[in-house]
Amino acid sequence: MPLRPMLPAILLAFLLSILVAVLAAARNAGMPLALAVSLFAAQILFAVVRTNAPAWRADVALTPDASWAWSNSVLTALVYAWGAAAMFAVYSLSGLTWRHWWQYGVAMTVLAAVTLLCARLLAARRGPHATSKSMTILMGLTVLQAVGIGGGLVYLIASGKLMTHRPDWAANQIFAAGGVTLVLVSLASLLAHWRHVHANANPPLSA
Repeated sequence: MPLRPMLPAILLAFLLSILVAVLAAARNAGMPLALAVSLFAAQILFAVVRTNAPAWRADVALTPDASWAWSNSVLTALVYAWGAAAMFAVYSLSGLTWRHWWQYGVAMTVLAAVTLLCARLLAARRGPHATSKSMTILMGLTVLQAVGIGGGLVYLIASGKLMTHRPDWAANQIFAAGGVTLVLVSLASLLAHWRHVHANANPPLSA
């Protein structure tokens, strides 16, 4: 299924999750904030399954087109943008104070912009103009993203930061939800790419 029809629902979840997160942070309520960030993560993962399912099938069409790569790039950019917006909103409007919030917010804003640029380049190279070199580079970056964020999640959990009562507790929940979502989107992309390459390398025999 194309991504564009699902964008209104994703953007609605984007806004609602941030609104609830701000209200929850203002009341120092961890569970409502966890539910708020999970709402957005679930919406993104639902979109990932819908847009990537055709590429995961064994009978994927033999075509150089890889629309799933564009969709996943846009979804990745949305997750980074959501993380930035959540960080800015929670620590500007809820009364929580943490000196590093703006640094992480700016970093995620930059990552969202870079990922959107990648999506734009992919859109220009779709169909017969897509090159194996560009896809190889993209998948290499995807692996780096999955490994880097996965390592961050392991540290976040092992250090007990998700259970902290310090002012960064809200940021840690945002990091956790966004990080898990980005790792799963990365894995979805790698699976789709593997299926795409395998199908084109081993075309079915004609009757």
